[in-house]
This record gives sequence, C-alpha cells and structure tokens, in this order.
Amino acid sequence: MNMEMIENYFKGKTKNLSFIELKEDSFIEVNDYTIEDYIPLPIITDVLVEEINKGKIYEEIKISHIIEGIIYTLGVDSNFKYRDKYIEILFAYNCEIKDYIFNKGMIFLTESNYELAIVYFRALINIDSENINGMFNYGICLEEKAKNLIRIGREEEGEVFLKEATKYFETILDISENYSLAYYKLGYHYKYFGQFLKAKIIWERFLLLDDDKERKQEIREEIASIEDDSNYEEGLNLFYSGKYDRALEKFINLKIKHENWWNLEYMIGLCFKEAGNLEESIEHFNNGIELNGDVVDLYNELGICLFSIGKFKEAIEAFTIGIDKDENDYKIICNRGVVYYQLGLYDVATLDIERAYKLAPQDEIVKRFKMNLDEIKRINNV
Repeated sequence: MNMEMIENYFKGKTKNLSFIELKEDSFIEVNDYTIEDYIPLPIITDVLVEEINKGKIYEEIKISHIIEGIIYTLGVDSNFKYRDKYIEILFAYNCEIKDYIFNKGMIFLTESNYELAIVYFRALINIDSENINGMFNYGICLEEKAKNLIRIGREEEGEVFLKEATKYFETILDISENYSLAYYKLGYHYKYFGQFLKAKIIWERFLLLDDDKERKQEIREEIASIEDDSNYEEGLNLFYSGKYDRALEKFINLKIKHENWWNLEYMIGLCFKEAGNLEESIEHFNNGIELNGDVVDLYNELGICLFSIGKFKEAIEAFTIGIDKDENDYKIICNRGVVYYQLGLYDVATLDIERAYKLAPQDEIVKRFKMNLDEIKRINNV
C-alpha cells in the first residue's frame, strides 16, 4: 500500500509528458547513436505547447527537448518500456549525463522546486542505483514532500513518504558507511518515529564522522534532548529480553527525574511482578493509575497481581474499572472471567468469556476457558 501511494504520486506526473512518434523509416541521429522510428520521443507538455505556439515544432525537434523529456520520463516511470533505450540515448548525447542530471536537480532543490528536483534525482537513481549523492538528495525531496503533507493534516500520507526517505538514507549506509549526512538525517527520522535509542546511536556515529562544528553542536543538543527517552527505550529492550534487574535499574533512575511518567510506574510494576514481588507491583500500578487513570493495562496488571495474592474482590473491582475504560479490551474482560471461573461463579464467568471470545476468537487462552466452561455446562446439563 505504501509503495502504491508513492508510485501513484509519480504516475500522476506523467500527465506532464507528451510523446512524439517519428514517421515510418525515419530516424534521428544523436552523435553516433541512431534513434529509430519505433521509439516514442518524450517531451514535456509545456515545452511542446510553447514550441507549437512559436511555430517551430513542425520545422525540427530539438534534441535538448527530447533529452529533458527522457530524463523526466525516467524520473516518473522507473519501469518505462523503453527505459534501457532511453538510457543509451542519454549517454550518447552526453557521456557526463549523470553529472548533468544531478546538477539540474540541485538547481531545482536550491530553488525549493521540490516537485521537479524529486523527478531528476529519481531519474538519476533509475540510471545509477548506487549513486549515493542522488539518493541523499532524493531522500531530502521525499522528506520535504512528507513535511508538506503532515503540515496540511495528511499525516498518514506524509509518513509514507518519510519512511521512503528513511529507506534511502539507510541504503546509502549499506553502500558507504561513512556518509555522515545520512546519519544526520536518519537520527531525525528515528526520533520522529519514537525510536529514540536508535536515533541516539546513529547520531553518536555521526559525531565521529562529521567535521562541521555547527552541525555537531546541533546534534549534541539533540542527543541531550532525547537522553531520557532513549534510556527508557533501552529499559524496555532489557525488559523484553528478560533482563529484569537491569531494566528495573534503568526505570528507577529515570523516575528520579520524571515522577509524573505513568509509564515508568507501569514498567517498574512489571519488573517487580516478574521478580515475584507482587506487593511492590501493586503499589506501582496504583501509582500509575493516580498519574493516568485512563490506561487499561494498569488496571489489568493490578487485577492480576491482586488475584495472585488472594484479593479476589479487589481484583474484580480493578478489572471492572478497566473494562469501563475500554469495553473492547478482550484481555481484561477475559481476566475478570477467569477470576469468576476460579471462584466457581460459572454463570458470570461465561458472560465475560463469551464476550472476550467474540472480540478475539483466535486467542488461545480465551478459547481454552471457553471450552472449559462449555464442558462444565454440558456436564451440568445447563
């Protein structure tokens, strides 16, 4: 879907092209290269109209207009039928054609004409898939397109273009790992998408490679601004890797600075839960609820801990409050049903489990308890 959106964007630009067909058995010489009559010759429509208005189009076709049309075609349609022939024509016209396309793209870029710049840089990449300078500036154009879309409220579309730019900056590093400006840009992209640890690591690499003092100072300030977010993310990685003690240390250190982060209370609670310290977990889940009483996961984990220490009534109350916050969270509905099930309250347990099953029929835990309750009902002829 994402690639389709980008392809459609470029296909929409094909409306700016017209094609001229040579008369049968005629040809055009481009230096030592012969363009035969079966090859359609692209020309930018505005240029064609201008030439017609001047009355010159019937006298001769300017090769320079065809060259610009070919470049534009390769930029908007990377799989054009005559792609290979067009590339041959370009190199026959000018053996330094890649430099020409790059410089023309840079002119458009410095003029903030991103709609044309993006076509030229894409054409360059179509001709030379490992042209890292072309890739970098193509990425900048994609980024600008993304910013404009986000600015006018089309955030989802904008992020598609931003992710495409990210892909090209990452590809640059696959080709040349010392291309410092790719690290510079990637850090901002990772930061935007909430990948703070990744942004920090990539920016630290940038600081080792770049020589520009102002850019380096800018990035030092950026790293400082995301330090706590990156430490939190590192804590999450440690937690999900099963390194609960180290994760807990990260979270507790962060809590000293951020007492109002409910998610810290949540993660600290989970760490204590994994360590079997349920009383501490309950305290931190309650702290999290005081900071943000709308987070269903806090009530869910609180209810699990309360149930585990035998406080069944309190567990049901916690689950019920959470369910009231989100009636479609099947996990917390199922968990309340499990408590009823364990207490032998099969009728009310069935209501919750059936409700959870309708929301998530694929969940194995929900299916198991549903089967158990169905069996109980069968045995009791209910």
